[in-house]
Amino acid sequence: MTRSGPLTMEFRTASGRIVPIEVRRRKGTRRLKLTLGLENQILASVPWRSGDAEVLRFVEKQKAWLDGQLAKAPPAIELCDWLSQVPLLSASGDLFTVRIESAWTRRSEYRFAEGGSVVLLRPEGGSEASLRRLVRNFARDALNCRVAYQAKRLGLCYDTLSVRDQSSRWGSCSARRGLSLNWRLVLLRPELQDYVILHELAHLTELNHSSRFWALLHQYDPARRENERALDALSGQIMRVARSSIAAC
Repeated sequence: MTRSGPLTMEFRTASGRIVPIEVRRRKGTRRLKLTLGLENQILASVPWRSGDAEVLRFVEKQKAWLDGQLAKAPPAIELCDWLSQVPLLSASGDLFTVRIESAWTRRSEYRFAEGGSVVLLRPEGGSEASLRRLVRNFARDALNCRVAYQAKRLGLCYDTLSVRDQSSRWGSCSARRGLSLNWRLVLLRPELQDYVILHELAHLTELNHSSRFWALLHQYDPARRENERALDALSGQIMRVARSSIAAC
């Protein structure tokens, strides 16, 4: 373990890898707690008055656990790298093949090609930043259409829908009937995307996770248990897509 500068702490794994430690001091926290962030940094939630030396001693005690967690954590990955490995996007209950045109364009755009089976992405300048914006625009269009379809099918009404870059949640529903979804839903298979949408639509009736909520969600999605398990297995990986600092494609 080393200290680099007055504000940054670092952890050295058994393999010699240097991992930043992000210290979050909270007034209501009584115990020190370690988790991994979505960029595979170490998050240390500590009491407000905990000193740096105390934090480092605690991290040292958890060295074996941290080594294990970091070894099995999926890597943070750029969106362009993800789409080159998994060239698929979900929309309208279907899965579309993705093709990225890296030629210089003055305006980012996406369009359907080859009879509607391919989504052609043309990010401005071919950069990672413009690709992220373009896929988020695609997600906004696709998720608005899919939520509207599912709500109409179920006879439900919602107030607003926002598509955002949430840090760890797939979606949420407010007491004012506003829905919010993570743009990364378009990276999931259609049935998992629908599971999240139906989960949030069920909250329009039951704004809780009571037995009534789960019974209602099961009516909306009879395969919800299987879909929930599949989503849990993928969340750590998909949530790490496009989390790192912007780099070139």
